[in-house]
Amino acid sequence: MELHTPARLAASGLLAVSVAAGMTVTATSTASAASSVGRKACTESVGLATTVSTTVKLRTGPGTKYLAKGQLAKNTRVYWSCNRGSTGSGKSWGYVLVKAGPNKGKSGWVYRTYINTPMNLD
Repeated sequence: MELHTPARLAASGLLAVSVAAGMTVTATSTASAASSVGRKACTESVGLATTVSTTVKLRTGPGTKYLAKGQLAKNTRVYWSCNRGSTGSGKSWGYVLVKAGPNKGKSGWVYRTYINTPMNLD
């Protein structure tokens, strides 16, 4: 026996009316709306071997709306190849290649604040 909830019934009714009216109906999922974005989203080149400053999520794109591909532990070695946004901005994201740990070999996005930037001492 299948139970019908009011929301399911309303969605079914809307779909039936749309099809009858000749409208095209498409469905999207949250995962497809936040699909993977690679290096092509970069706005600034960096090129630096470094680490992450805290435990942080490795994401499929430059923002929290993107899915996490894994988690990087504090001090995980990464190669920071480029940025989305200015490196001086607190709202930028870095595209990294993971060089060590369980996610070794994966590329993804890390919030810029959590990527260690070496200081120049003269």
